[in-house]
Amino acid sequence: MDENKNIEYTPESEVKKKEITSQPAKEEQNITPVQSVEFQPVIDEDDEDDEEYNENGHSNVIFGIICAVLCVAIALTSVFSVLRIDKYLNTSTETDTPEQQQQQVSNGYNIYTQMFPKYKATKFPANMAADFNFLYASNNDFVGWLYIPGTNVNTPVVQAKDNNKYLRNNFYGSNTNYGTTYADYRCNKGATLSTNTVLYGHNMPSGTHFYDVHRYENIEWYKSHPTIEYRTLYGTYTFLVSNVFYTTASRKFDGGYLFNYIYPNLGPKSMGGYIQQITQRSIYSTGIDIRTTDKFITLSTCTHSLDGACGTDIDGRLVVVGRLLRNGESAEVDTSKAKANPDYRRPQIWYDKKGKTNPYSSYVTWVPSNQ
Repeated sequence: MDENKNIEYTPESEVKKKEITSQPAKEEQNITPVQSVEFQPVIDEDDEDDEEYNENGHSNVIFGIICAVLCVAIALTSVFSVLRIDKYLNTSTETDTPEQQQQQVSNGYNIYTQMFPKYKATKFPANMAADFNFLYASNNDFVGWLYIPGTNVNTPVVQAKDNNKYLRNNFYGSNTNYGTTYADYRCNKGATLSTNTVLYGHNMPSGTHFYDVHRYENIEWYKSHPTIEYRTLYGTYTFLVSNVFYTTASRKFDGGYLFNYIYPNLGPKSMGGYIQQITQRSIYSTGIDIRTTDKFITLSTCTHSLDGACGTDIDGRLVVVGRLLRNGESAEVDTSKAKANPDYRRPQIWYDKKGKTNPYSSYVTWVPSNQ
């Protein structure tokens, strides 16, 4: 659910550098240096005309010298401004006390907002990453950045008060069928991740947005892209892709049961049933172990992959689940452990159309809980 064209994430330091260094150039455009003045005297034998030309040329030289001095003064002022900002933003060391570091950050923030007035009206969340200032100031619904190495998934993430706003609106709020990538409205916005961070995006045939998420139905694609990176306003997280499965958003296609995989704040008692559900439904095993104490990221997008076999549009979803990297664990994944699961759990309508018995029908239906 990206836009037609991905928004490029530019670190704030680069934004400041560009805007600061561009200012002297604007000043210089209003100055006409002596070298650019073209004299076109009329050459004749009149001494008075020659004297007038000489006097004009002399005065223009003086004017040019004055302009050159002004240019140098402006350039030096700009350099000193940059140095002053650098003094506040980059002098923090490991030996500074937390109070000193906080004061330096505060000083740098104050100078930054004075230089860029459009940020003055923005109240930034405490302790958020400073290089996200521009994106947050552009849209206060901005909550993070999703990136899957080696794919086209490299996009800002927004979060509204419901799950409808960004279904058909882009990052800037303009209406578009492409929508934009957004987090479930119930997910935590603070420094602590939800048990299950749920992100939605459209599967666009053009290859944008969550199209590459949809490609995880191919086990070979998974082997080349086994990790997901998600950066919030407060931290950066790596997830190992653990489960990929199909499901439906309509209970009528699954024997009256709706698998609520988009529940963000799963409690310890609820985690066992959740893990059982996603394991049964996984179209292949990745070899990544998961525990009831783990946290997850869930990427959800539309799919029609089961429609043909079911003889109808089942309002299907392709879901990719990643397990948060544990402390001390390597992000290097041994993808040779991945194996196809031919008997993965499908929606009940699939078994009905195939005339088969659902081997999972005896399992107790799971209902999520924050307990």
